[in-house]
Amino acid sequence: MILLIFVVLSLIKIIHSTTYRCDPTISCGCSARTTNVTSRIVGGAATADYTWGWIVSLQRSSSHACGASLLTSEYAITAAHCVYGVSDISLLSILAGTNYLYDTSVTTRQRRTITKVTIHPNYNCTTIASDIAILQFATLNVSSSSKLTFICLPKQNQDPFKNNTDLVAVGWGTTSQGRSTPSNYLQQVTIQAIA
Repeated sequence: MILLIFVVLSLIKIIHSTTYRCDPTISCGCSARTTNVTSRIVGGAATADYTWGWIVSLQRSSSHACGASLLTSEYAITAAHCVYGVSDISLLSILAGTNYLYDTSVTTRQRRTITKVTIHPNYNCTTIASDIAILQFATLNVSSSSKLTFICLPKQNQDPFKNNTDLVAVGWGTTSQGRSTPSNYLQQVTIQAIA
């Protein structure tokens, strides 16, 4: 009976697990590792180190505020509500090259102070319409040892999110309901696009 339960649970894991392999010939979206992401995990699951090299922590006074995605070595994209109303942008920084928010021993981590914030001109803080902003900072060291990569953006008029397409959400958000502090370690979960 125990063997049967083990086999069934193993099959469930195989069925609901997606492997993401990277094409190393493309200039964006690839990270240092291939990864397996299990679908529909409540609260997410910890990522393997350097799996998502484009994700960075947007920090306010050295505390995690939101996630952001690297566009280039000097620019990242984030949600406008994360920076809206911040009067002193020198309090904002990004932390790149690590899955751990507070482990200063990680040799690949890089911190850069934000030098410019550009919020979408149609951003509406009430409806959260056009909730997007671009962050500028001093150039990050991007090399094979830095583990940093850039996210791919769709071409204009291209819709990459077809209904029921598997997507991976990553971040340092809370891992349980009622908890207000972010996870110390980068989390991932597979979600489906809804048109």
